[in-house]
Amino acid sequence: MDVRSGILDVLTRNEFEKIKALGSEIEFDAGEVIFSEGESAKCIYVIDTGIVSISIRKFTTEEEVCRLGQDDCFGEMALLNDQCRNASAKANVKTRLCRVDKQAFLGLVQNDNKLAEKINYLMSERSEELLLRESLIDVTGVNRKNLHVSIKGDPSLRESTFTRQRYTSVIDPILTELKSVLVDLMINRSVFQVFVGFNNGEVRTSSIFDPFCEALHPANKLVEPGYIDRHFPHISFANKIDTINNLFSAVRQDPGFDSLPANFRKLYGSYYEQWEPITQDEITSIILRLHDLRELPDFYLRNFAINLTKGAIRMQFNCDGTHIVSPDDYQRFLEENLC
Repeated sequence: MDVRSGILDVLTRNEFEKIKALGSEIEFDAGEVIFSEGESAKCIYVIDTGIVSISIRKFTTEEEVCRLGQDDCFGEMALLNDQCRNASAKANVKTRLCRVDKQAFLGLVQNDNKLAEKINYLMSERSEELLLRESLIDVTGVNRKNLHVSIKGDPSLRESTFTRQRYTSVIDPILTELKSVLVDLMINRSVFQVFVGFNNGEVRTSSIFDPFCEALHPANKLVEPGYIDRHFPHISFANKIDTINNLFSAVRQDPGFDSLPANFRKLYGSYYEQWEPITQDEITSIILRLHDLRELPDFYLRNFAINLTKGAIRMQFNCDGTHIVSPDDYQRFLEENLC
């Protein structure tokens, strides 16, 4: 389980005890909810004994982000920002907490500049951690080999999956040709992102030379060589990566970047320096397996997207479920689902 910054890493023991002196003792049994995501924030908590689980909701699932123990403080972000709770807290075992009411805590912080400075630093750290946790594919991209996020969609669509008639997409008859085109776009031309909509036959592309716009193409036009040459300039894969790096460098040197809060500068700056593209071999193997995803028994691919810079593949199926996977887990997904 990930460990987040503790309040004693920032405050002195004397400052910490000042906060606790304002509070009152309260106990929670194992499994009891302390507060829920979306509630108004009326106090902060310090753990005297026990363990507290902090979790956030991502679409239809609940994800535990950390577990806290003795002397850990939680609940201060929403209180200081005057916002609703951005996470839920639950006692894992019988837990005794020190509860400090909002006005008492804010009064202490407002009257102690040194304490306020340290609390603001801690808030920035916690905000950065939460930003990373809340995002499925965040500003840092996929920085791990194994990623598989499954998002459930409309239950009525899942329940009727096996009774709905399957129709041949306008893409299916040209899919063999289209796959080769998509590989060419991602490796030999200016495209860094592709979205394929099997239901309506649309293909959306993003170019490194027009990164703020998506271009919409009929799939049947993309299999025409003349159309490809008119719309997508040639550029070697190595040069495309260099151009992306140059774009990131330009953003980082822009005055607007300097105006960002420190946590965003840190996140984006780290990504710009450390990002790695999906390899040419991965691009080829991923796209060439689209036929397999269209021919899964009962569950077939409806939408597909691949992004060179984020290292993520997005797939949506007829049951309205969405899967976001890393290149490594794409292969595992196929192995587990192809009979």
